[in-house]
Amino acid sequence: MKHWMNLLSKYYQRIVNSIAFYPTIIALAFMVFSIFVMRIEFNDLVIELKSNIERVLVHDSNNARLILGTIVGSLISLMVFSFSMVMIVLNRATSTLSPRVIPGLISDKFHQIVLGFYLGSIIYSLILIVNIDAPGVDFSVPSLGIFVSMILAIVCMGLFVYFIHSISQKIQVDFILNDIYKLTKKELTDVDHDNAKIELPDTSDWITCLAKDSGYLKKIDGPGLTEFCKKHEFRLNVKVSIGSFVVKEYPFIEISKELDEEVIDQLSSYFTLYTEERVSDHYLFGFKQISEIAVKALSPGINDPGTAVKAIDLLSDLLTKLMEVDEQNYIPNSEDEPLVFVRPVPFKDVMFQIIVPIREYGKKDVSVLVRLLDCVKHMIYSDIHRKRFTSLLISYVDNFLTCSEEFIDNKLDKESINDRLREINKCLEKEQQFQLL
Repeated sequence: MKHWMNLLSKYYQRIVNSIAFYPTIIALAFMVFSIFVMRIEFNDLVIELKSNIERVLVHDSNNARLILGTIVGSLISLMVFSFSMVMIVLNRATSTLSPRVIPGLISDKFHQIVLGFYLGSIIYSLILIVNIDAPGVDFSVPSLGIFVSMILAIVCMGLFVYFIHSISQKIQVDFILNDIYKLTKKELTDVDHDNAKIELPDTSDWITCLAKDSGYLKKIDGPGLTEFCKKHEFRLNVKVSIGSFVVKEYPFIEISKELDEEVIDQLSSYFTLYTEERVSDHYLFGFKQISEIAVKALSPGINDPGTAVKAIDLLSDLLTKLMEVDEQNYIPNSEDEPLVFVRPVPFKDVMFQIIVPIREYGKKDVSVLVRLLDCVKHMIYSDIHRKRFTSLLISYVDNFLTCSEEFIDNKLDKESINDRLREINKCLEKEQQFQLL
């Protein structure tokens, strides 16, 4: 049963993150609502209510068709224009930012709700048109339903105005950067900061299981997996970190005893792999997206160092917070037994993946170099007491200076860099300090 629940959970995640999910649900709700309205339209209590608001109701069937037809045509135009705006945002994000930010923009709930409201109002109005002068009905015009349709049309126009306001914000690079930054920071906060670690047992005689599918390892169902291991009396070691890309047939996990093929198939259902990179799945994807936005901004086609500088500032805060995270190397069960061992994402790997591309594309720009030095400076100050990553950060400062050395050719640039080096040297031992340019 748990196996099927995990498979259903995977499909659920894919469906919920689809751009068509909320519009479909809302459209079906409006269809049910239209049927409900038609059922109560000619109820005695509703007829009495309509008699009190006759001035705002439509009684002529020709006028009713004209009004509903106008509403349907207008809402279709609004829906097409709104959907076109969403496509423009996605196209702009792809060309000027990074294709990796598209899943986050597509899954924006407000845009889906607006499109769903348009679609539902159209379906509602079409059902009303069919019921005008319908055979076997005492009253030829569903006047209350038409009145509700008019209200829905007014609400749709209000949503359209707010939609334009929302889309004009979401198309801005600062808004997208801040959104990714906040989501990444939240994911870092949610990471288990318990630094309890257990030495990994000797796995040389363990059986290696290959990956059943390709994709990014997004999630491990920890509670379910630990109970599964306890039930079948084996221990498990995950050979890749969460956020890593796994290729089909790649050595994925190690198990302490031989299992039936059916049990191994059930075991794979506790791991979620797919190709999209959503920040809500793991903080590493947020780091990657901000870094790629910075790299894209530094490309000759975009040439926007200001965006790259802001991205580096946001990364400096996130990296400083990441330095404080010390993830466990195992997933405990209810009895705190080390049955499932995992591989936390090494800090040095995150640094390499996000900083090196920015350094490579921005090594000719002194403003980018200075910001990178500021970024590392903040991290060194944050690590001044524990000194866990000081040597790593020193190597990055040396790397920045080496790669940009041939492009630093005037006194003003050198003085700006020296100011940062002086600040960095204050936190270092004498033998570790950098020589000024």
